[in-house]
Amino acid sequence: MYNTRKSDGEMEKEDVVPLRLGVRASPPALTLVYKKGSGMERYRVMPIRSLNKFGSVDTVLNELKQRHSQYLAKVPDVRMEKMMRLLQETQKGWAVTAAVETVEREYSLDPLQDLNKLDDQQLAKKKKVMDGSFERNRVSRDDPDYEYDKQVEFKSEGQVGEGWDSPDDDFWG
Repeated sequence: MYNTRKSDGEMEKEDVVPLRLGVRASPPALTLVYKKGSGMERYRVMPIRSLNKFGSVDTVLNELKQRHSQYLAKVPDVRMEKMMRLLQETQKGWAVTAAVETVEREYSLDPLQDLNKLDDQQLAKKKKVMDGSFERNRVSRDDPDYEYDKQVEFKSEGQVGEGWDSPDDDFWG
């Protein structure tokens, strides 16, 4: 939220709508392009302190969200986490294209991947991505496309027959 002063001394809150998020490698910073309620686009640079190139980004991310909560309230955590990971990979000496590929691989969902074989940190990343995808595709009661009891008829062509439980087979006879 962005605060402005009214004539009587009260504070009025204007919505901050994030438009684009990026990173700056040297010195490390998160950059945000946003709109205020007045419609003007603004640019904010938020320095990232104490980012360890081999450690977890969670503590740095929480610190950044706390310091800049009015600007980062509507930015998804997964998107900020990906930007932090991108910075970590570039600090390790990787080129930007290689770092982007690594981070995209880390945060992508493969329907054929066995999630049981992942460690807890990797599984948590995949779950964050799934939660974000669910929230983007969810239709709530307030949405104009919401339908209470939606029923869909699926085509049966190309499906395999029942076989073992078909009514033609008499089990007892």
